[in-house]
Amino acid sequence: MIFRKILIIAVGAGALAGGQAAGKNYGPEYYRSPVGFAITLAGNIGEIRSDHFHTGMDIKALQGVGSPVYAVADGYISRVGVSPTGYGHVLYVTHPNGETSVYGHLDRFAPRIARWVRERQYAKRSFRVDLYPEKGMFPVRQGETIAYLGNTGSSGGPHLHFEIRDPQGRPRNLVAEGVFKVADRVPPTISRILLYETDSANGAPYRTLRQSVAVRTQPDGTAVPEDSVLYLGRKGYLAYETIDYKDGKSNTMGVYAIEQRVDGSPNFSFAIDRLDFATNAYVNTFVDYPENHKARRTSVLRAYVSPHNRLAVYGQSRRSGDGTISVEDSASRQIETTVTDDAGNRTVLKFRIERGTALCAEVPQGDPVPWWKGRTFRLPDATVAIPGGALYESMHLSACRDTVCGIPVVRIGSADVPLQKAATVGIGAAGLPESLRPKALLVSVAADGKPTNMGGRWDAVSGLVTASVKRLGSFAVAVDTLAPVIRAVYGSGARIPAGKTLRWRVTDDLSGIVRYTLTVDGRWELLAWDPKSRTMEHAPTRGETPAKHTVVLTVRDAKGNTKTFKSTYIW
Repeated sequence: MIFRKILIIAVGAGALAGGQAAGKNYGPEYYRSPVGFAITLAGNIGEIRSDHFHTGMDIKALQGVGSPVYAVADGYISRVGVSPTGYGHVLYVTHPNGETSVYGHLDRFAPRIARWVRERQYAKRSFRVDLYPEKGMFPVRQGETIAYLGNTGSSGGPHLHFEIRDPQGRPRNLVAEGVFKVADRVPPTISRILLYETDSANGAPYRTLRQSVAVRTQPDGTAVPEDSVLYLGRKGYLAYETIDYKDGKSNTMGVYAIEQRVDGSPNFSFAIDRLDFATNAYVNTFVDYPENHKARRTSVLRAYVSPHNRLAVYGQSRRSGDGTISVEDSASRQIETTVTDDAGNRTVLKFRIERGTALCAEVPQGDPVPWWKGRTFRLPDATVAIPGGALYESMHLSACRDTVCGIPVVRIGSADVPLQKAATVGIGAAGLPESLRPKALLVSVAADGKPTNMGGRWDAVSGLVTASVKRLGSFAVAVDTLAPVIRAVYGSGARIPAGKTLRWRVTDDLSGIVRYTLTVDGRWELLAWDPKSRTMEHAPTRGETPAKHTVVLTVRDAKGNTKTFKSTYIW
């Protein structure tokens, strides 16, 4: 155990020096488990998600939905949230040490909290609430049941999302710090090495994938590449396809740390000790975004720090370089890369990079766009404005009119170019009748012609349909004139059995549902909305004897298309 703690500190030393961790790390002597069974993970902190790092532990629901969730230490409930997305039903408990524990995707709150939340929902006439009770309203003791495990919000299945945030609001890596123990003797898996050769043209860099080499991991934790020698013309950097697993589990986990050495000297490293919500979206430059986007993976990580990267997880690479490897002054470089998981298991990969013939790569088309400056592209009846600080590194970009599967589009870069700040895309729609202008929006158009809602609206001053986008690609104007569709689970006049709820399946074809209202006998009633199952649900208040009630459900999408469902039920 002592060796393991020394190992973790050594691997994470670079990140600690970069300012991730500060102050005392409160451990198992201070915090108990939030559940009453052995912690088994469905996901860990640092796991790569769409546009963000996962910021907590996803604890599997081994005792099912509705099992108790306990306060991990004394404190008070400082925040309560209910949302159709995100953490769903969530509690925040502030502790005397200044840290806050977070419990997400809850099925329901403990009764005294639930009553207060329901009162506030009715007062605000909103299912979605974000509440901050006064400090003395809900004190809790360690081990007290504060909620019940569930599957609300953007959960992909029943589990408890759990975090402990330090006084600066940064989620801690609780497994790597030894706060909670998770069975894990499985070293990380490295399945591929990607070698990129880099060059520049007209003042902007570009990269070319030179080699992609398969890797197999031996039982002793040694990774063996298919080719032990890679070739590089002048300079470049590496990326690794790597993932982790826990004992006997198929769920993929994020790795804790990578250290890359070149000829024995540190060249690149990171360690996930703390995460900062203010910089979480920089995950898009932490990963090899185009490779992940193309193959729908989330496990190809760059051993390279781009110029516009504010993450505080990097160690040696922040102090002495960006992970670039040069062979200009040498015929050969010896690479040793160590990948470590949050339990201290390691996989070591060794290979050589030798000098080869430089690639005659095709220089990217387009104008150089500095990442710090941005650029506005103007086309006839269209504009694309990329602000400074949107790109993660300078690149060549061009904008043009094009077609995708017969759909006229404005193309800027490609969909595998993510943005830290949103760009503004405006496209004219000549001939769009005035009656349809309020229904207009922008869509991104995939290679197969499939549209995805980007939002936006018609701007009367510019005459363009304008929206903010966080990825480049192909964009077009669409109109949404179709109202949402409502399908009731129970037919009109049905008797709702005791213990059952009123339920509707609600879908929308494009712009998305933004408002929904339920009245029972003319009075506003609470309606729960679960977008992932496309279900709206109401738990009726029952009297002493069954009675007939008039129920009206109204749903509106983002373009004002409205659908009303009216029926009578007995309960």
